[in-house]
Amino acid sequence: MTAVRGLSVNTNVAAPTIVARGYAYSTPWRVITAALVALSGISMIVIFGLVLWSDDPPITSGLLLVLFAGFVLLPAVPVSLIRLRAAARVEVDHLTMAIISRGFRLEVPSAAIKEVIPWVVPLPGPGFSLRMGSGRRLRYGVETTESAQLLQALVDTAEVSAAGIAARHPSLIYAAAKSASCPGGWAHVLLKFVLFSLFPAVILFNAHQHIAYGGTLGEYYLLGARSYLTTFLVYWATTGIYLVLYAGMWRAVAEAVSLAAAWVARVYAERARRIAENVCRAAYYGGVPLLLLIRFLP
Repeated sequence: MTAVRGLSVNTNVAAPTIVARGYAYSTPWRVITAALVALSGISMIVIFGLVLWSDDPPITSGLLLVLFAGFVLLPAVPVSLIRLRAAARVEVDHLTMAIISRGFRLEVPSAAIKEVIPWVVPLPGPGFSLRMGSGRRLRYGVETTESAQLLQALVDTAEVSAAGIAARHPSLIYAAAKSASCPGGWAHVLLKFVLFSLFPAVILFNAHQHIAYGGTLGEYYLLGARSYLTTFLVYWATTGIYLVLYAGMWRAVAEAVSLAAAWVARVYAERARRIAENVCRAAYYGGVPLLLLIRFLP
């Protein structure tokens, strides 16, 4: 198996088979998953606004944890479970397009595909549905970060001309630009929100120790190691949540700008995405130390 244009090509069969990975949803499950993803994202923005504007009384660490867990993390749990169940791969050869998921294999003759319908709103992610020559819409839609490449494979390998038209849709241009520019994976998440949050957490925790207990180890000497460690973990967790909310606010702006660019000026979609990503990185890795500095200025 060799890699071609971000996809995989299985050359062990008579005709090359293009393989992409993603998720296959029926319409009800796609709607449910999209709603949960939207709820989690909107909740981050709302909670961030509450943190900024609620000062009488302020949002305490306990309340922040409850709000974050209930409205950001909790919706993400069923999304993960649904995606685990909906995980699929799509195979394209010169005769068929096959969607293979847990418990089923759906093969669609290439000649029967009349229309490829991109999802105008890329939720729960970028993807598309198929309409057959009979006028019936295929039960399962496909979400994949490789939508544009997969559709091009339908054009090149299976000669489905409708896929070429769909590949130029703004939502799939937006998806292609995002896939090319966004870092991903758990290692990136751990670095960004767990390890990096140690930096402001240690500074804020040390300031609290001096103010409340008179020195860096004040709580340790007065109340013991357990109390000292508990307080530090609360500061670390709270700071991590603040950073997730802060990054989420910038992410929402970046996604809105990138999607708008794909609709308004398609040729500049990739450039707009790169600029948006660079702004997000600067606002996060540069903005957090700056905000911390401002907090301690006299």
